[in-house]
Amino acid sequence: SSSAFLHSRYNNLPASRLTLTQPYGQFLRHWDVQGKVTSTNDEIRLTPAIRGVTGAIWSKTRLDMKAFGLEMDFRLTSNDGLHAGRAAIWLVDRPTNGAAYGASSNFKGIGIVLDTFQSREPGASPFIGIIASDGTTVYSNGEDITLGRCKASGMVRADNHSEQLAETISVYVEYLGSVIRVFYKYPSGEWAYCTDAQAHIPSHFVLGVSAASGELPSRHDLLSLQVFEMEPSFEAAVEPDELRFETGEFIPRFDGNDDFVTTLFAFATGFIAIVLLFAAVLLWDYYNDYRLVT
Repeated sequence: SSSAFLHSRYNNLPASRLTLTQPYGQFLRHWDVQGKVTSTNDEIRLTPAIRGVTGAIWSKTRLDMKAFGLEMDFRLTSNDGLHAGRAAIWLVDRPTNGAAYGASSNFKGIGIVLDTFQSREPGASPFIGIIASDGTTVYSNGEDITLGRCKASGMVRADNHSEQLAETISVYVEYLGSVIRVFYKYPSGEWAYCTDAQAHIPSHFVLGVSAASGELPSRHDLLSLQVFEMEPSFEAAVEPDELRFETGEFIPRFDGNDDFVTTLFAFATGFIAIVLLFAAVLLWDYYNDYRLVT
């Protein structure tokens, strides 16, 4: 199970004031709601299957933890398998709403985003990523504030009018006070590493989950949320409690299922090895010829 992944790595207890458990009909006691959010006993629907809408939930209490783990189950559904929406997990200074995955485009903090845009255009693939802003950088297409990302092409499933729809993806976010790591898994798979980034998140920040539908009607459902308090790393314990993150050059990180990238890398490696071997043979022949002449 997904919880076994957490408990096998850490001896921790759920932070009950932030953890969401079924039934979800009374979750508003600890969370503020913005936009088109609705809930049933089994799920929190961040956006309905309507074009161009947003929805978000924000914790009424602050994180108040120096290190933590977040585990969430999402169900991202479209009518025909194409998707133009986005969802995000936020660790920010205050609740907001806007054009950045349902939050403000000039947010201050860290976001773990599930960019589900999917089309028939070559190279258009859903991904999971870490974005960051100090509140002065306005969100545009995301690459200018992206700290890392990985390909996750199986996030979206088609709704074939089935009454029972299983979750499509689970996300685990691990924050140890100086680094943030992201893992993901599909229902029938194992946990896979996605990406990481250097960051420090102040303990007075709030937790949020948001979503935004695009030009295609699609649903974004939050099925579960568990928060685990953990021990910070030694480096984090001596850092001032203020937002910091490493920017650097944007380099996308893809998972090991990208057959094209893997094949291309293997071909390039083999080609370089052949060239070096050929050059070595030529040099050896030249050296022997030179000795015979002299």
